Amino acid sequence: MSAGVDDSSARPVGGPTDPHAAWLRAGQARQQAKRAEQEQSAAASAAADPKRDYAKRYREEHREEIRAYRAKYHAENRDEVNRKNREYMRERSRRMRAQKERREKDRERVRRWTEANRERKRESIRRWREAHPEKTAEYSRRYYERNRDAVLARARQRRDESPEKVKAAARDWQQRNREHLSEWQRQHRAENPDAYARSLKSNRDAKRLTRRLTSLGLPAKRVRRVPAAERRAHEAESREFFERERAASARKRLMAEYVPMDRVALDAWSSRSPLARRRDAQLSRFRRQLGVGAGRVPAIREEVRMDAVARRLRGDRLDAAAELRQRVFDAAGGREYLASGGDRHTAALIVEESLEGLAKPVTRPDGGGLVWVPEHTRGGREIAGHWRRRPGG
Repeated sequence: MSAGVDDSSARPVGGPTDPHAAWLRAGQARQQAKRAEQEQSAAASAAADPKRDYAKRYREEHREEIRAYRAKYHAENRDEVNRKNREYMRERSRRMRAQKERREKDRERVRRWTEANRERKRESIRRWREAHPEKTAEYSRRYYERNRDAVLARARQRRDESPEKVKAAARDWQQRNREHLSEWQRQHRAENPDAYARSLKSNRDAKRLTRRLTSLGLPAKRVRRVPAAERRAHEAESREFFERERAASARKRLMAEYVPMDRVALDAWSSRSPLARRRDAQLSRFRRQLGVGAGRVPAIREEVRMDAVARRLRGDRLDAAAELRQRVFDAAGGREYLASGGDRHTAALIVEESLEGLAKPVTRPDGGGLVWVPEHTRGGREIAGHWRRRPGG
């Protein structure tokens, strides 16, 4: 950036010394000295090309001899080689520390000058950006690509912390770009006529509903769009609440305070709640369809067994129990039950109970009459698969 800054105006007549401009001039001098040194090195390299080619050919032709000589030298002069290596690493570390200290001093000097001359710093940056618009755009694009998540997070935080300021800036931009905004809206409506028609229809329906509610003396529709900042705040609060770790004493206290709902009260609520009545009707219909389709379970079981045999012959495998449950579930109208709002865990348990009632008892080597209960969810708890003794087994 130093090449684009005009620091001739950075030193006012009779004013204080400008360390920022001095730092820029020192950087330019170092760059010029570095370029001159590179030019001299290139000239010397061009003159030494024949010698370099000869040395390269010699190293390639005598590679094994050179390697053996170096190994012998290191073995005979190990202490000297180690001493030179230590001196080299000390000198390298000293240079790196000196460079780091010099960079830190430069940063601190520039920081102090910037804090004391903020307006002059902004003006210097503004002039450089005006003189190099392509470089400014390229630097901004590359920075955004490298730090996209951090940039978006800072923007969200700024909007959340100052919503009124963001709204005022948006209104000011709309006022200053009224013609551009109108042209963009006209172009968008021309390119998306269906979306524009849906928007007009939605507005008409909303106004018609408002007039209807007003004529009937009813309150207006209390539905509002939740701002993004409010949604993010709610999500953060929910994560903090649900993901926090509770101590064992807190968990015991919660379990001690838990009181199960009275069955009579639950039945009374179910009789009064339209949602509960609808779900109960859906569940009853699913149970009836499952009972009607119970006669097809042996045929479905045989189909699953044949498919498992075919899969095994192809070198694949099939979970026969899971496939049987899924096919019985589909035959009983389970997908329609779920599409109408039914609970999938409840449906899975009903299918398990139905298949368990149709299964024959299994005799284990100890002679006990048992049946295998697959893994399922009951009462909000994950229950692993297990063998269970049948009544009278």
